[in-house]
Amino acid sequence: METAIEKAQVNIQARQCPDPSPKQTSTSTLRGDELDKTQRQAVNYFYGRVQAVYGSKFKSQFPSDEDVKLSKAEWAGQVMNLGKTDIDRGVDKLKALLVAKDQDYLWVNIPLIAALCQPKPEDYGMPNTEQAWEEAEQHCHHVDKHRWSHEAVRVAGKRTGWFEIMGAVSDKRRQSLKDTFERHYRYLAGRVMDGKSLQTAQALLESDSNKKPVNPAERSAQYNDRKQRDAMKAQGINPAGGYAEFKKRMGLSS
Repeated sequence: METAIEKAQVNIQARQCPDPSPKQTSTSTLRGDELDKTQRQAVNYFYGRVQAVYGSKFKSQFPSDEDVKLSKAEWAGQVMNLGKTDIDRGVDKLKALLVAKDQDYLWVNIPLIAALCQPKPEDYGMPNTEQAWEEAEQHCHHVDKHRWSHEAVRVAGKRTGWFEIMGAVSDKRRQSLKDTFERHYRYLAGRVMDGKSLQTAQALLESDSNKKPVNPAERSAQYNDRKQRDAMKAQGINPAGGYAEFKKRMGLSS
């Protein structure tokens, strides 16, 4: 059986390995001469802000300049491509967590703090990925009438396929479409955060020649969706109402 100590070690490791961010990062140890001028400035600015926030705690964890240098070499890849605005926003989040006495941030934890600085869709007026999917699913049957929270949500839904989203009833099919939608949305949100236009965003859909064959589970899910749509039509239910219509008619609405 897993001991309490082993569980604690797993939890600590999980907290210290933040998810990949839209900004290009690296987990390799980097020397200062491997960074360009802008990247070195970003790393130094990040460590300067962290040191200012933690004060004596920072000094106790990094008692010498050599300790700071080693830490920069280990974690530079996580912050070297961040802008000043990204770092300032992340430090503001850090200070709010410290005021709330969040145990994960009471002492300097460079990877966790770096993760706070990574830009997220919410920082740019966009919904997070889960909220974006829920919006697309709920409003897929009146795309032109709905006031979308952000254009990236609408474009991601269009690229996923409004008809497919409307017609999906089975959990397997919905999950497959959700995965596709999230892939598109993350790409589009990344363009927005980089200040790039959505109009020139390349399609991520694979060409027919590069598509993988549909596996038996997916084929079964598509077949069941067709059967359920036929059953809904026979009961006078409009399949174009999407999953929300299906839940309502089946008495599953919250």
